[in-house]
Parts: sequence; structure tokens; C-alpha cells
Amino acid sequence: MLILRAALSLASILVSVAADSCNPVKSSSCSPDPALGGSFTEDFSNGLGSHFTNSGNQGNVTTGDDGLSLTINKRFDNPSVHSNFYLMFGYVEVELKAAEGKGIVSSFFLQSDDLDEIDIELFGGDQYEWQSNYFVQGNTSTYDRGGYHSINPSPLEDYHKYAINWTKDSLDWIVDGTVIRSLQITNSQGYPQTPMRIYAGIWAGGDPSNEEGTIEWAGGTTDYGSAPFTMHIKSLSAVDYSTGSEYSYSDQSGFWQTIEAEDGEVNGRFNEAQDDVSKITNGETIEDTGSSGSSSSSSDSSSTSSSEPSSSSESASSTSASGSSESSSSASSSSSSSSSSSSSSSGSSSSSSESKSSEAPTSHSLDATATTEGAGNNNEESSSSSSSASVTTRTTSSEKSSSSSSSETAKVSASSEGSGAGLTPSRSMMHVIVFLVSFMSFGFALV
Repeated sequence: MLILRAALSLASILVSVAADSCNPVKSSSCSPDPALGGSFTEDFSNGLGSHFTNSGNQGNVTTGDDGLSLTINKRFDNPSVHSNFYLMFGYVEVELKAAEGKGIVSSFFLQSDDLDEIDIELFGGDQYEWQSNYFVQGNTSTYDRGGYHSINPSPLEDYHKYAINWTKDSLDWIVDGTVIRSLQITNSQGYPQTPMRIYAGIWAGGDPSNEEGTIEWAGGTTDYGSAPFTMHIKSLSAVDYSTGSEYSYSDQSGFWQTIEAEDGEVNGRFNEAQDDVSKITNGETIEDTGSSGSSSSSSDSSSTSSSEPSSSSESASSTSASGSSESSSSASSSSSSSSSSSSSSSGSSSSSSESKSSEAPTSHSLDATATTEGAGNNNEESSSSSSSASVTTRTTSSEKSSSSSSSETAKVSASSEGSGAGLTPSRSMMHVIVFLVSFMSFGFALV
């Protein structure tokens, strides 16, 4: 009985923690977001540094000469890190090698307090493909935002440089210097446009407790007997296109024009920042000019705190950008804010045209219940060139029979974290519920 009570108490604590995140489009009393207001490169050779924090989930977070490693050793591990700062438009590049393992998902994404999100997802059982995705204020009324792109050599065996170039007009996903996908602010599905944190994490989308659609999307059921599963980050660079010490929402619309920069200006260093972007794309390290970074982490630390895996739900929102124009582009169509030259990685990403039968669950916030996501953007055009990557679709038979424009796949996302943490409620709350059910079942057994 005591164990059962403990489990119930833990449940109430975890649920209250998940509910603590303040969404600025739902509340006018949210605290301002600390701004980066500059640029930096982090190689994690001396710990997480001043710009990143261990999210405190189960699993190992270690740093050293080889960079940052996030490791799943057993079921319910979900290690992740997040930035202590927010970007208000900017450029982010990570040199990453995804974890190998069926059903294991390596995630790198940006997310705002109102659940705008920009995702890069890699699958431990897929050596040939990765996924791009985005969400606007957690809106999952449609599930056709995800795109699948081929990549070579294997992202599980080789490091690749994945970059996000996010401006007030357009958003580019870039791999090894090649623009793989572009999204315009006029896109009919809406456009991410509020201050965002950086997240990186690894999670088991193939956990047997997850929805069938999520397991299929992740590549199959995870075999924990094959653990450990490790995601590696060699370096990470971030460039804020805005200036100031903090960003705040002047109203609840969620539009970038209503974001205020304390002692600075939204998009105020866009032109100046292009020098830093050019250095990063040329493989150079840039000087730390960020204004935030109050908390630093110790090096080679192993985290086993809080077992709350993150879920990833998205609260539907009514506001979105108007228009409709999203295209998949090649290296020649460079991002509007920077010229992304080809990086040192040998493998270039090529286009993938084959249709798959799995889905794309991805929105990482702590607010929701499992959601579903199908990839197959109706508004995207793929342009072919020597190294073009077209956005491909994955649809299940059940999706085809659905009356909606796209079907839904259960969704659970990577790292759990405070302000819209790690992975949306789909991921966080779902994993929390799984953990609590297991814990309570154990308690009943003992009683």
C-alpha cells in the first residue's frame, strides 16, 4: 500500500511539473525568455559549457574530447540537453552521428514556449533517410508537414552537418552545405516565428508501450537487449539574428512582429551575423559573443535524474501565417540569410522519392497527449538538381482510408524539458504515463 501511495504521489508531482510550462499565447503572465543575442561554437570538450543544461532525464549525458554523447542504457532512458537561451530567428548547425538501433530516434530541434517547432529526426534502423518537420503553436489539425530525405553515407556510421537557417521570411533545412528543404512564411500551414530554444535528445520511439503508429514510424519495436544506444554530437554552433538580453511576447497572437527584444532589436543583427554563418559553413569556430549562458555544467557528467521521459503533444492553435509556398530545394537555392557552402562531410544528401508505410510523429512539448503525424506535404514542390532532395511521403493504409487530408500516427518525441521541454506532451506525458503505470503495477504486485 505504501508503494502504491508513493506511485500516486509521484504521478501527481510529475503531472504538475508537466503543467508548469507557461504558454505565452494562452497566458499573458509568462516570464521573458533569455536571449542569446550573439553567436558561439561549442565542442563539449570541457563539459556542456555555459550555454547548455542536462535536462535531467534518465540515461547518460557525457562530454569529452569526442564531444557530447547521449546514451540509452535501459528502458525508459531518455537523455537530452537544452540551451539556456532562446534564438529569435537564427542559424544553428550541429555535427551529429545518430544512434544505431531499431526503434531508436535521435532528435535535434528548436522549440518555442508557444510550441512552434523545427525538427530534425534520424532513425536508428534507417541508414538511408532522415526527417524534417515543423509545427506552429502545436497545431496538429493536419499531419502533412513532415518530409523524408535520403542521405549518404549512413547517418548512423558517419557524422553529418545538419543546419537550420531560420529567418523572418523563410526556413531552410541544410545537410552538409546543401539546402534540402525550404519553407516560406507564406506557407498555408503556418510558420514558426517565436523565440526558440535548442534541444537534442535520444528516445525509444519503438518502445512496446507506444502506439502502433509511433513504433512503425520509429522503425520497429526496440530491443533493449541490444543497448546501449548512443547519439554523438561533435560540435554545435548557434547564431542569433536578433539582439538584446531577453525576448517577450507583447500579446498572445504568436506573430514575430509582436515579439519584443529587451535592450535590443528583433532581427537586429541579421546582416552582421552573416559573417558568423559564413565562418561556420566553412568549418571555422566562432568566438562566443552570446549575452546569455548563466548556468554551466560539469564535464563528463552522467545523468540519471528524473525518469520522466518526455512526451510530445501539441495544443491546437488558431493563428498561422497566410499563403502557401513550400519547396524542396538544392544547393543552388541557398538560404535567404546565408550562403551555405558545402561542408567537409563527404556524403551529400540526395533526394528520396520512395513512398513508405510509416509515419512521422514529431512535436516536442510537455503539454499534451500522444498525437499523430503523417508526412506528405501537399504544398511542397521538389526541384531536381545534381544534389536535390525531394520531400517524400509516408502513408499507411489506415491513413488512406481516413477522411482527413492526411492520416495520423501516434506521436512521442525526444527529450523532456521544462518550457515546452524536450518533446511535446506526446512524448513526455506518454512516457510519464507508461512509467507510472509500470510503477503502480509493481506496487500492486507487492501489495
